[in-house]
Amino acid sequence: MNEAESTAGKPMDQAAGLRSDGPAKAVSFNSTRCLAIGGGKGGVGKTVVSVGLSTALTERGKRVLLFDGDMGLANIDLQMGIVPEYTLQDVLFGQCPMEKACVHVENGPDVLVSASGAPELVDLSDARRGMFIDELFRFASQYDFFIVDTGAGIGRSTMDFLAACPEVYLVLTNEPTSLMDAYAVIKTLHMRSEGQHLGVVVNMVDTQHEGEALFEKLNAISQQFIGETLSLDGVVVYDRRVSEAIRRQQSIVRYAQNGRVACCLRELADQIMIRPKRSAQKWTLDQWVAQWQKSEFLNAEKKGQ
Repeated sequence: MNEAESTAGKPMDQAAGLRSDGPAKAVSFNSTRCLAIGGGKGGVGKTVVSVGLSTALTERGKRVLLFDGDMGLANIDLQMGIVPEYTLQDVLFGQCPMEKACVHVENGPDVLVSASGAPELVDLSDARRGMFIDELFRFASQYDFFIVDTGAGIGRSTMDFLAACPEVYLVLTNEPTSLMDAYAVIKTLHMRSEGQHLGVVVNMVDTQHEGEALFEKLNAISQQFIGETLSLDGVVVYDRRVSEAIRRQQSIVRYAQNGRVACCLRELADQIMIRPKRSAQKWTLDQWVAQWQKSEFLNAEKKGQ
């Protein structure tokens, strides 16, 4: 009898893989930098930036865990040419521990791959979500950098990850829809988070000047309407070889090592590494979980109460 047959007729326990037989161990995040890459609109290059930044940081000798936070439409594995034996779905269903689902990329980061086309990962209950974030950040605490590549929009799952990370980097392109969607993310984060570093990475522009001008537009909107001052952390210029790298399932930092985009992403990595630690708020595990659970305000049913 195979595994699928042996579980037939039994309800699938989505929290099984997150349970521990012993007491929880104390976790320290004093040395782990937790970053979320967002942007609101799809197609702005969040995953390219996440993969490239992760690769650039590993070049600098840092231990990096890259997590695909697009819980239902994962694609980091496709961009990196990874064929994982296990995904996050297997962890949640108790088929393997998180350590076994983690894929090591040669000369690159370790990667936790989510499952694509798995709505049950998006629709986790509050209890299961709490256990998941607990286990995820416990696992990430052994790395220098934990980078979360979030999904598009301001849905509950995406905003959970953005709000839980003390450093958020929004990827912006020179399109009106990208500008407004990035502002929507900033406004939503402003309502539920405190002390976060809100940085902007302008992507796919022709020149540094164009990127700086676009950032000033977003920063002016943010300051005027919600009083939030942003930080320009990087400008990534356009290069057609990014599309080639995606088709070849390689990080652009590896595919075109001396290209303009690779240089821009390495500069972003350097900018992040030299930032004073005080810019990245250090939370206890209980604070991480509490921040995750604040997502209740996005629940339409509860908002109507």
